[in-house]
Amino acid sequence: MTLTHRVRHLFLAHPNEWIDGRELAKIGGYAAWRTRLSECRQRFGMAIENRVTHHEDHTVSKYRYTPERLF
Repeated sequence: MTLTHRVRHLFLAHPNEWIDGRELAKIGGYAAWRTRLSECRQRFGMAIENRVTHHEDHTVSKYRYTPERLF
């Protein structure tokens, strides 16, 4: 299974749930998980949203697959 397929599988297993970018990095590879995310959007037509929250000492980026939305 490719890293892109692993990221896709994670989203498919958790539809409509926000997934922390750090978790995606563990599954999709630290240096290229954003590319894997982009590939899921382009190759598989997945509607994946992004939400960013800023805290005093860090920023958290989360992603959510919404299967009912069209890409």
